[in-house]
Amino acid sequence: MPKIYLSPALHAYDNPCSYGGGCTENTHCGQYMDELIPYLDACGIEWKRADRRNTGAGYSKTIAESNAFKPDIHFVKHTNAVAAHNAQGSRIFVWPNGNGKKIAELMLKHRAAFYPNGGKVVENTELTEIRSTAAVCVYDEMVFHDNPSDVRYLHEHLREFAAADARALCEYFGIPFRDPYAAAVTPEPEKK
Repeated sequence: MPKIYLSPALHAYDNPCSYGGGCTENTHCGQYMDELIPYLDACGIEWKRADRRNTGAGYSKTIAESNAFKPDIHFVKHTNAVAAHNAQGSRIFVWPNGNGKKIAELMLKHRAAFYPNGGKVVENTELTEIRSTAAVCVYDEMVFHDNPSDVRYLHEHLREFAAADARALCEYFGIPFRDPYAAAVTPEPEKK
């Protein structure tokens, strides 16, 4: 059974989200994980989620827990911001070699079916979770939380983001995708 460690944003100083309603980066990244988990369960992917108390310097606990769990993928979800507040699209950070790039490209492929703002894979050796986790780390900055239209798209399509990522994971692992929300097909009664 494939294993994945889920590491949503848990900043000590929680970044405000321009969507409104008091939302923050930690909040919507946690909501994304809540949407992803039913897909992982339906597809037979074992998961473990970072403790919500591992904020700030607590990331060392998250990394240690991930390494002890021995997942196939350390799956990080954040949102991004830039000074101009006009950037958009996904930025998926990966180590320069290994399978992270393949996973990230699959994620962007499935995301392209519904998300209009695109994205790119960026090699990175500086981010702590990329450097320090034993598993392949895929560090996804899904959208820009300081761009109102980009982050609105995330908020209005959280389930689609989760479903697309689950499809990418299933394709990577070579297992069938199962939608936990698909209506069960009731067989017609036999005709006599």
